[in-house]
Amino acid sequence: MVSADGRTRATHVPVLAARIVELLAPALEEPGATYLDGTLGLGGHAALVLDACPQARLVGIDRDPAALAIAGERLSRFGDRVRLFRAVYHELPSVLADAGLDRVQAVCLDLGLSSLQIDRTERGFAYAADAPLDMRMDPDSELTAATIVNTWSGTELTRILRTYGEERNARRIAAAILAER
Repeated sequence: MVSADGRTRATHVPVLAARIVELLAPALEEPGATYLDGTLGLGGHAALVLDACPQARLVGIDRDPAALAIAGERLSRFGDRVRLFRAVYHELPSVLADAGLDRVQAVCLDLGLSSLQIDRTERGFAYAADAPLDMRMDPDSELTAATIVNTWSGTELTRILRTYGEERNARRIAAAILAER
C-alpha cells in the first residue's frame, strides 16, 4: 500500500505474485533474457521476478511519474538490470528501440489502476473519499474527469460511456449528468 505521504508500506503485496513468477520464470532462464513489465506500478511484480530470475533484465513502463519514482527506488538494488521508462502501451515499440531491444522473452501487463492511484485521495480514483474529480493516470495531462463531466456535451458523454465503459445506459447517464450541472 501507499501512505498519504507517498511512501510504500511493507504490506503491499502484488496480485497473484507467486503465479506470475511461476509463469514467467521459465522464459527468463537464459542470461540476458528480458522481462517487460507494464504497467510497472510500484514494482512489486518486477522485484519478485528479478529475485527469482537473477540472470534476467527488466524493461518497466508506467505513465505515472510517482509510480516510476517509487518503483525506481524499490528496484535500485538490481542496478543496471533495470531500465524504466515513462510511457504508455502504444509506445512500446519506441521504448524497446530506446532500450536497444527487438524482442523480449516475457511480458506482464497489469492493466488498470494501481494502489498508488487508489490510495492517494487527491488522485480522484477512490469512490469512498470526497476528493477532486481528477482521475488522470498521467498527472501532467491537462484533461481531468472534472473537465469531462462539467463541460462535455451529452453526445460526447454518451459516446465515451458507451465506448470505453461499455455502458448500455450511456444516454440516460449522460442526461443525468447534464441535468445535475
